[in-house]
Amino acid sequence: MESSQNQFSEWLNEQIHSSKSGAFALSPELRASSLSVLDAGVFPNRKNEEWRYTPLREILSQSPVLADKTQFNPALIAAFKEAVPNALHLVFVDGEFSNEFSGSVSALDKTGLTIEHISTLQGESRKRAEATIRQSALSDDNIFQHISLGLSRSGLFIEIQKNHEVNRIVHILHLSTKSESRNFSNPVHVVRVNENSHLQLLEQYASIEDGKALSVPAVYIEVAEGAGLDHFKIGLESNQSDHVSNTMVQVASSGVYKSHQYLLGSRLTRANLEVSFSGAGAQANLRGIYLGNADQHLDIRTFMDHAYPHCSSDQHFRSIMNDQSRGVFNGMVLVRRDAQKTDALQSNKNLLLSREARVDTKPQLEIYADDVKCAHGATVGELDKDALFYLQSRGIEKAEAKLMLTRAFAAEITQEIEIESLRSYVQDRISIRLDGVHASNV
Repeated sequence: MESSQNQFSEWLNEQIHSSKSGAFALSPELRASSLSVLDAGVFPNRKNEEWRYTPLREILSQSPVLADKTQFNPALIAAFKEAVPNALHLVFVDGEFSNEFSGSVSALDKTGLTIEHISTLQGESRKRAEATIRQSALSDDNIFQHISLGLSRSGLFIEIQKNHEVNRIVHILHLSTKSESRNFSNPVHVVRVNENSHLQLLEQYASIEDGKALSVPAVYIEVAEGAGLDHFKIGLESNQSDHVSNTMVQVASSGVYKSHQYLLGSRLTRANLEVSFSGAGAQANLRGIYLGNADQHLDIRTFMDHAYPHCSSDQHFRSIMNDQSRGVFNGMVLVRRDAQKTDALQSNKNLLLSREARVDTKPQLEIYADDVKCAHGATVGELDKDALFYLQSRGIEKAEAKLMLTRAFAAEITQEIEIESLRSYVQDRISIRLDGVHASNV
């Protein structure tokens, strides 16, 4: 192992052998295999094809801390709840669940929705939650997944019973507070949407007062036959924070999974999203925008596993990169031999606002069936000069015309958000980020 990795590896080793082992969220049986991976201490590097564009040196050269309770202005939390004001807000502060800032789940009893803490699960609830994790095999079985599974002390088990629709959005808000040290959190969330039910879920990661943080969350989702999940993720962490997430989704026959990712913050974000179909007629729609300034690195990897016939997937991701930022899209669609009548689309469009900005895009198709409809494509470019000239000819200043075109580029994705407050919230945050772009670089 390289010396630059020693500090983080040593810290992980301390956590593995911590005397507070009883505080870990998952069962010893489930944690065992992950702990063996952590003991080996092998991190991905540039020689690993799935991680060749992701610079981990700064993460591996630092020792984070498990944060103590930090004092901050509670009013700051309200701004993050504006995305979905009427949602059930479930707030984590520096990795710990906060009863003070979270809503009550008791009002949901009649909706068929149950929400429990992973660490306190017992009996059948624990069996169901951990069964979902066990059957979620990531194609990229990276060590960060095992950091979550082996060492997590927090997380939620969210389950909706069959034949129910929850009209209230579930909002999981992870906040990092200001600290001289690098606060560490690695929650594990498990979401089960049973037969013919529907749920809307928002994950949000943000910083209070430019907090330093390393977030390593893992989310395991099971969408049963005829069920649906609308899953949103917003990243607004500070430029002193890093975020490496793993999300695994299983979609059964006629199930529908919709994902929206909006990555606007952090120094480095690596978001792994894998979707596997476990029955015929399943659907998945993935949408996302990642917007980088300064020297941000925003990195999305998707893996779509078509193993059954008559399934469809539609991916559309866009990036806007400015200054010396770097965006990465690495998407794989695998169509197995028996997955006839597959319909899979994959699109990645990228807008460079600076000559120093960079994008690496790698959409991929691997097809073993012969009766399929599959397509993929990627573009990298600057603003349309003809459109810019047209706006200027109508009396619009050049800087404002550039911002208008850039906002329009993003709006083609954000307009698909059906929740009005969330759509406005995301569009406003994108506009704020774009307004900060210096006119000469837009």
